[in-house]
Amino acid sequence: MMSGENLYEKGWRQGAVIQSSLPYLSVRINNSEMQSEKCVHDTWVVVTQDCNLNRSKPTNNSPIVELRQVHGDTPPTSWGIHARKFLLDADRGHYIVDDKPSLFVSPKYLNSLDDSVLIYKLPPDRVMALKTWLGNRYDRPAVPTEYVDLAKAISEAVREEGRSDVGRSVRDVYMTFSETESGLSYSLYAVMVDEADPKIVRRWLASAALEVSSNLGVAVRIEALYSRQVSLELIENSYCADLSQLTWDNEGEIDGAT
Repeated sequence: MMSGENLYEKGWRQGAVIQSSLPYLSVRINNSEMQSEKCVHDTWVVVTQDCNLNRSKPTNNSPIVELRQVHGDTPPTSWGIHARKFLLDADRGHYIVDDKPSLFVSPKYLNSLDDSVLIYKLPPDRVMALKTWLGNRYDRPAVPTEYVDLAKAISEAVREEGRSDVGRSVRDVYMTFSETESGLSYSLYAVMVDEADPKIVRRWLASAALEVSSNLGVAVRIEALYSRQVSLELIENSYCADLSQLTWDNEGEIDGAT
């Protein structure tokens, strides 16, 4: 790391991924008694904002820097800006999960780490996506109950189509819903990688929509957009077509959305 008066000047950034075995506690209730379990995880990402890193003295020993667990098994196929799983690095298959315990460490701890502990830093566009994901997971509501069956059907259709070459060039698929006198309607928006052809991606998404029963809802708009074309309004008012957003009980019946 660089020399400096704070963590930012020393090279630490939001989105820095490190390899370090760190303990965390899980707390449960068993037979009315509290039980705590000490667990260890090896890979973490710094999620504290750069402005706070810039204010953090390397000698500060208070646990104020937040780390989140990085996983590598069964990574999501989409970037997941709205989803339960957020893909950090597609090549490595690294992702984070919103309901996995986070950990707070001191600036002094980070400052004590050897340079080899830092695996990589996210590029600026992925840091921006990480910021958006962190805000979405805390602030945005669950999929409304009346849309859950339709959202699940869309998610299943997009997942099947996502196995194609075209589907793998799509970062995310967003859904918006509306109610009309004749029933539910929905719009789909594919967010593409820069190299993708919007005409081909739009046909791919329309094909996925044909798999959704019209009894659940009718598609009224299908768009293929590059990330630079995605508006803040769309991000704030849409849901990700990702099955990891939906929960259901052991019998396979949907009982809500997360």
